[in-house]
Amino acid sequence: MTYPLLFPRGECSWNTEMEHVEERRTAKRTRVTQLQYYAYRLSQRNGFSILHSSGKLFQQYIVDAYVKTEGSRLHFLRQNQEDLRIELYRGLLDALECRAHNENTRTGKLIILPSSFQGSARHMQKNYQDAMAIVRKFGNPDLFLTFTCNPSCSEILNSMEGV
Repeated sequence: MTYPLLFPRGECSWNTEMEHVEERRTAKRTRVTQLQYYAYRLSQRNGFSILHSSGKLFQQYIVDAYVKTEGSRLHFLRQNQEDLRIELYRGLLDALECRAHNENTRTGKLIILPSSFQGSARHMQKNYQDAMAIVRKFGNPDLFLTFTCNPSCSEILNSMEGV
């Protein structure tokens, strides 16, 4: 039990066998994903919530939930490389093996993160390409800055004396 202060009755956390409670569920998936579980758990409701009132412990719980969810997503991608059509990258794997052979080293297992995985190189490249397509269609962007400050700040008042 990792968080006895948040869950004093020893409530169970997410597991792979957790099913949706709704009886009229029409979706194909009958199991609750880890992301769905934590989204439900972290949503605010009317009334007192020990979870949302626990300060830094709540923040640590959120970080742990994020790390678990991202770890699960990465594990899924690692285990399902064949299903994700990674064989299309065979040329890349051949080049890496050739380089390793020339340097007398061994290659590890190649794991390709798809563009749907936020933060991956492919995701960043896709976002860049989307941004460039917008620039091509609508032209170069304008610079628009906003900021918030205290108008009574001494630095602002000193620089505005002559104005």
